[in-house]
Amino acid sequence: MRQTSRKTKVRMRCLRSIAFILLTAFTGFYVSPLTAQAGYHRIIDFVEVPDEIGNTGDSACFIEFMEQWTFLDKGSLTKEVTGFEFECSREQQDHSLPPGITRIKDINYEFMLLDPHLVESRNQAFSEPDSMDLYTRNLQAGLIELIQRQAPISPLYDLRKQLLSVHFHEEWILDADTRKISKKVKAITPVIWQRRQRVDGTGIDDGESGLPVYYKTPLEKIMLRQP
Repeated sequence: MRQTSRKTKVRMRCLRSIAFILLTAFTGFYVSPLTAQAGYHRIIDFVEVPDEIGNTGDSACFIEFMEQWTFLDKGSLTKEVTGFEFECSREQQDHSLPPGITRIKDINYEFMLLDPHLVESRNQAFSEPDSMDLYTRNLQAGLIELIQRQAPISPLYDLRKQLLSVHFHEEWILDADTRKISKKVKAITPVIWQRRQRVDGTGIDDGESGLPVYYKTPLEKIMLRQP
């Protein structure tokens, strides 16, 4: 049975500062792997249904997006939605796009690099709770290059180790007649993660699950150029 981590089930328009986050387990599902290309990433992501198209606030309905991300040299990121499905609880199985064309100008959500999103990785859980596979490292490298191009971050941060999520700020256009969703990435907020540690420097894990615990620090929002 497919499950998704609570980390990808983020509430729209309601980003809150959290002192620390406990990683939860992810059970993936199989997707046939294809060859990765530079600057081009195929993503599977789960995002909570926005209020504007019928979210009831009980975190019971999400959109599973199949997307192609492309990093452009001029400092922008495009997301092409190649497919989507509603993933809802039994009480909300009939959720669909609202009639006509709906434009939502203020979509904000957090994308976790510690969750397996890449088609090439088959969306299987990583070997270690705080690890990444090669495909995810390449995606992280693209995000780091984009961020450093637009607003360089202090070298005090080790982005390869600490940039483990980003907030996306987007505009969506939903067309019920063609069953298409278009996304425009307007800005990105880097999030720095730091493992909770004991005084001797060893990491602190949750006593019940054994998974690592992190402190999170969102940095300044970075506006992106539009293609």
